[in-house]
Amino acid sequence: RNCGFCAIQTGRPPETDLDEPRRVADAARRMGLKHAVVTMVARDDLPDGGAAVVADTVRQIRLASPGTSIEVLISDLNGRERDIRTVVESQPEILNHNVETVPRLQRPVRRRARWDRSVEVLRVGRRLAADIGHPMTTKTGLMVGLGETWDELVESMGLLREAEIDVLTI
Repeated sequence: RNCGFCAIQTGRPPETDLDEPRRVADAARRMGLKHAVVTMVARDDLPDGGAAVVADTVRQIRLASPGTSIEVLISDLNGRERDIRTVVESQPEILNHNVETVPRLQRPVRRRARWDRSVEVLRVGRRLAADIGHPMTTKTGLMVGLGETWDELVESMGLLREAEIDVLTI
C-alpha cells in the first residue's frame, strides 16, 4: 500500500517471502554487525500485520549472529496486542515505533496512524517485555519542520516521557 515515508510503489505487496528472515540474518552475520535495525513496511494485507516475519527475522539473526543486538522498527500493527506480543516475545533489545510528529499534525502527516495508538504500541510492548522478564528499551522518533511549534515539541516530549519511552530521536 502507499506509504508517505517510503519510496515504494502503491499497490498490493507481493507474496510474503518466508525465506527473507534467514537471508537477512545471513547478511548480518557476513557483515559482522554489532547492531542490526530491522525495519518493516506496514503489511495490512497480512492477518498479523507482518509481526511473525519480524519476529522470525529477530530469531534468525540470534541464531546466525548471537552477539548482535537487535532493534525492530515496526508499524503500529493496528494496535493489536497479540501482534505486538509476537514481536516482543522474539526479544529484540529495542522496540521502536515512530510517532513521527506532534499530536496536532498526526492527521495531515500520518493519514492512517494516530498518536495515542502509536504511544500505546510502545507502552504495551514495555509491559509485555516485563511480563516475560525481558529487559527491552522502547524508542520513538519525531520529525521536525512540518509546522509544529516549539511548545508542541516540548509538550510531545513530555507526553513521551510520561509514557516511559526510553529513547527519542528527533
